[in-house]
Amino acid sequence: MNLQNKPLILVVDDTPQNIQVLGNILYNKGYNVAIASSGAGALQSVKNKTPDLILLDIQMPEMDGFEVCVILKSQFETKEIPVIFLTASTETENILKGFEVGAIDFITKPFNSAELLARISTHIELKKSKEKIEFENVKIETLNTKLQSTNNKLNVAYNKIKDSINYAKRIQENLLPDLSFLTENGIEHFVIYKPKNIISGDFYFATQITTMGHDTLTTREHAPLLIVAVADCTGHGVPGALLSMLGHNFLYEIVNIGKVYDPAEILNKLNTKFRKILKQEITLSHDGMDIAICVINTKTNIIEYAGAKRPICYYNNEHFIELVPNKFSIGGLENNNSVFNKQIIELKSGNKVFMFTDGITDQFDSSNKKKITRKGFENKLSLLANKPLKTIKKDLKDYLKDWQGNNMQTDDILVFSFEIL
Repeated sequence: MNLQNKPLILVVDDTPQNIQVLGNILYNKGYNVAIASSGAGALQSVKNKTPDLILLDIQMPEMDGFEVCVILKSQFETKEIPVIFLTASTETENILKGFEVGAIDFITKPFNSAELLARISTHIELKKSKEKIEFENVKIETLNTKLQSTNNKLNVAYNKIKDSINYAKRIQENLLPDLSFLTENGIEHFVIYKPKNIISGDFYFATQITTMGHDTLTTREHAPLLIVAVADCTGHGVPGALLSMLGHNFLYEIVNIGKVYDPAEILNKLNTKFRKILKQEITLSHDGMDIAICVINTKTNIIEYAGAKRPICYYNNEHFIELVPNKFSIGGLENNNSVFNKQIIELKSGNKVFMFTDGITDQFDSSNKKKITRKGFENKLSLLANKPLKTIKKDLKDYLKDWQGNNMQTDDILVFSFEIL
């Protein structure tokens, strides 16, 4: 569209009287007017300044209006200029030819001024609308190009991050212990381990110790101790995974290097290490860990348990019993000088122990309205407790799948169970 406020109309006619009449009508209506008395003059005028619309006479010497229109429509710079033919002819053949060469309208001579102005106004507005649409389309295409470029960059970054997280997953899974030694020592077991976001803030720890004279745990020298733990670190995904690796390494250091086998003392030392490494006296960080730990003597079937907000449940072939943990976490602001304590139980053949994090108890149902809750989960375990562990594992996975439906997983999920054979 012409940059001036007033649209520019080019009048092309070989009759000066017609040019004068048209020019006056258009000028009085507020249009800018350019004139040409021949086809060649029209083409030159268009080169000098692009009009918003052309009123083009058909019958002209040397080059008629049809020829001019064909040339205009063949050139990129002028093909979008609306052309209205002015003609004294009302023959259908001429009208059809005019539309074929690219005209948008016909006005017959002699013309009615009101009709002329109405048609010009309509086509000017149509041209404005078309140009506006084209301008918006160009903006949209530009934005789409930028968005596509941004999306491509984001996809590259996402894939790099995803590859890194998948690699971290492999590292984290490699840190999880091989549990075959439990079976070798007469302990049947199963694990349900479902990270929420590829990598997990939950982890399990297990190790075998051969030691001498360990308080109530041993009745003879070189009694094997099996130590198992289930832990839930603050958060999930990358932050939770970092804390879980930290917790795993601390447990290994305390148990395997420091040779601490009392579960309560393990948690006390773990708490100290967490608070120190995270500088919680200074940073006031809330990060920490909930954990349940069991030390098993396979000769006596005595188990010592200590827990930081994580209970354990066991089935003694008659009753389903919960051991309540200390009500504070490893690390965090609320646990400064707290001391963990332990509980001792003696299991018999067929007795089962269940350890779990809160991911399964906090899982919402398919309607996203109800959680399983700890009580609900323990009730479910009590109904399954007399079945074989393999069956219990399958039933729990089916139960979780049915409960969750198509709803998203709320948190990392970890269930660890073992049975004295």
